[in-house]
Amino acid sequence: MPQKFHRWCLTTPHLPRSLVAFAVSLATLTLLDSGAQVVVAHLKRTAPTLFAWAGTFDTSFAPEVWLSVIGLTLGTLIIVISIAAQNIPKITELYMQDWISLIYVWSLVLGGAHIFYIKVLQDLGRQPVGSILLNLYGLLPLAILTVLPYIFYILQSIQPESVVQQIYRHQSRYMSQLAVILKEGSPQQPQFLRRCQAHLIAGLNQLDDLLTYVAFPGMQAEIITAVSELLQHYISCKPHYPAYFFRLSGAVMADIAFKTMFDQFSQIEEKHTFYEQKCFRLLGNAYVRFLEEGQFPLASLCGSEMCAIAQRILSRGDDILLDLIIIRFNTMMRFAIKHGSRHNEARNLYNLAFHYRRFIESLVHYQQTHFTQKCVNYLRAYGNEVYTLAESSPALYFIVDVFAAELKKVLILVNEQRWQEPLQRELLEQMLRLDHPQELKQAERDDRPYGKRTGVRLVQMGLALFYLARQQPQFAQRIVEDMVEDAAVLGLSGFKRLFRQNCDRLRQAEPRFWEDTDRGNANLYYSEHTAYLGDLEALVDRACQLLEIAQES
Repeated sequence: MPQKFHRWCLTTPHLPRSLVAFAVSLATLTLLDSGAQVVVAHLKRTAPTLFAWAGTFDTSFAPEVWLSVIGLTLGTLIIVISIAAQNIPKITELYMQDWISLIYVWSLVLGGAHIFYIKVLQDLGRQPVGSILLNLYGLLPLAILTVLPYIFYILQSIQPESVVQQIYRHQSRYMSQLAVILKEGSPQQPQFLRRCQAHLIAGLNQLDDLLTYVAFPGMQAEIITAVSELLQHYISCKPHYPAYFFRLSGAVMADIAFKTMFDQFSQIEEKHTFYEQKCFRLLGNAYVRFLEEGQFPLASLCGSEMCAIAQRILSRGDDILLDLIIIRFNTMMRFAIKHGSRHNEARNLYNLAFHYRRFIESLVHYQQTHFTQKCVNYLRAYGNEVYTLAESSPALYFIVDVFAAELKKVLILVNEQRWQEPLQRELLEQMLRLDHPQELKQAERDDRPYGKRTGVRLVQMGLALFYLARQQPQFAQRIVEDMVEDAAVLGLSGFKRLFRQNCDRLRQAEPRFWEDTDRGNANLYYSEHTAYLGDLEALVDRACQLLEIAQES
């Protein structure tokens, strides 16, 4: 029975909720009035002495009391919602969807109408004892006792956090109901399809509007989290939706997020990604806004929620969505690089690199080798781009070290997961290409001799120590070969001197910095395998000897 009711609600054009609430309230009052009349009639027959005073009821005060209660409620309601509407968009629309409010207000109005109905009957010489008792000793006291709690309920429900939760609950419930109904089969009605898609898009637009109006970071964080959780819930429900559900209706095509995607409509239909595209656009726009406003924690939250969405996608095994979220991660990285270069600000890139690495680690855990290779390549390419931009924005030099440290963690995880050696070698080659783009020439860098940044070399040396600790010298040897290439520019003696200095830095490095960052105070350059520095030095000495022999010959 509940499933049939849900099917009717979803597949039938909706009546206005206010009208439905009025019908429910009127039917309830009619049943109560009829029941009171039956009870009184029964008592009159069994105990006639109880109603000897039935004609002495004084109801002259009741209409005024009812009007006062109704006026207090409606007046407060109008004032509160009018004020809230200035800061919370579409609050009236949300109120008109609240069953509790609609039924309560209609019950008050009908209770007032009920007493006027009683007065008319009394003027006609009738004494509806049951109705009088119901109204004076039931409905009126109940209305007086509940008016203040209802006002408090309204005040609570128009708080921004409550509004966000209402939107989230309505949307998630709607998705679940759709999953149940569509799984059983539903007629392919264009109006039904348009109504469903319009409802889903409208919920996201409401959250987007709230994000624009609300100025408090805490509320903005709740909105971003709500969008992320809605998308994750949608991804869970999506397998139950039939293919025809993803045909783009006018409600989607007319949405502002799709105005510039006309050429991709057929692709979006084919890949069933209209809702995901809308959510990613919303999160991307929010990320750019937070970058421009200097809201570092909120910008980082966008990256964190993207990681959470990626986890849900990986758990569902949807390669189409996985490819889509990689594009969104790369787009966010592009926004962060542009912002960091323009403002000489590294903090957002520092945080986003962390979330990108977490995403790649999720790919590794799910054995997504192809996507892991792609993302490592992207991260390396962005690192090299940051390196070139750092000439005009020196704060970005540190980000190159950060990218190297993130790639190091990915390579360590890949090794611990026992991936095939050719794959590990390919990923290692990507890391070794970081901070060494082919287009950089020594002639373009007259200010200092070209060589890898010391920080990148420290990270790579730490990775080599890890491989030596794992008894895998072939990977450490490849890192040493790349390091020795610096001798061609620095000179063999200069390279050896710099290498010894780096070894000393690794020995003295502590696991924690003495300062804090958004990501805590972990030391990027720390290695717990410094006991193998002697083995690394031996590999470097051997490589230097071979280089000397080659130069002499």
